Amino acid sequence: MSGIKRLILAASMLALAAPAFGFFVDPKDRAGENRDVIVIDPGHGGHDSGAVGPGGLEEKTVTLAIAKTLAEMIKERCGCKVLLTREDDTFVALRDRTAFANRNKADLFISIHTNAAPKKGVDGFETFFASIDATDEDARRVAELENSSDSHGGVTPAEAEDLKDIIRDLESTASNHESSILAEAIQTSLLKTAKGEDRGVKQAPFAVLISADMPAVLVEVGFITNPKGEKRLDSKKVREEIAGSIVEGIVGFRKMFSKEKDFIGYLNSGEESRN
Repeated sequence: MSGIKRLILAASMLALAAPAFGFFVDPKDRAGENRDVIVIDPGHGGHDSGAVGPGGLEEKTVTLAIAKTLAEMIKERCGCKVLLTREDDTFVALRDRTAFANRNKADLFISIHTNAAPKKGVDGFETFFASIDATDEDARRVAELENSSDSHGGVTPAEAEDLKDIIRDLESTASNHESSILAEAIQTSLLKTAKGEDRGVKQAPFAVLISADMPAVLVEVGFITNPKGEKRLDSKKVREEIAGSIVEGIVGFRKMFSKEKDFIGYLNSGEESRN
């Protein structure tokens, strides 16, 4: 999907979901520590290395490096309070990552991962939001892979049924509509500034996303199983480019909601005058 089509889709979806979180409050209306809060989730960690490239580069190392760079860029560009679900090589269970974001009343939750595929030539970016139905088999495979990384061996069948009920409820909420828009904004930005194939915005039942009380996305920043992709992900410059692209996506998302708030106010004022 082209960048223009993505923005058109995002704008149309925006009309269906009124902003509901502190992230959409004008910064000048905030005081002291009452700031926007963004939680960045570096995937994997500790005994869970995540995917491993042909040269031995581990996903957990890449995601933490990008997350730390991203946090600094967000603070500088947006003035937000940024929290990481892990700041070192520590294992954090999937449910605890989202619980951390909820407990800290985060306005956005962004989980960073690298992708893996049986075929070494596969490459590109894709951004996910939560849904009970996966976009395609690749999306389902990625969700199953990420969900299986938990300490107890992944999501059990009983938990999977519970997740389905939660996701059904989630799909009707404003935060999930906002998650899809955030995913579109980040994917569009990645394609503009970072080199990689457009694998699209997709949806899948990610355990780390479904319990989030705020817009939440999972970004696959490249295929570490691709030898060329691994080399790029091992580059500080490339990691900075990826982090910068995600920041631009966040800023674009914020601007869209700011305009939507003004537009809703305009419609409401017109309705009042007609009455």
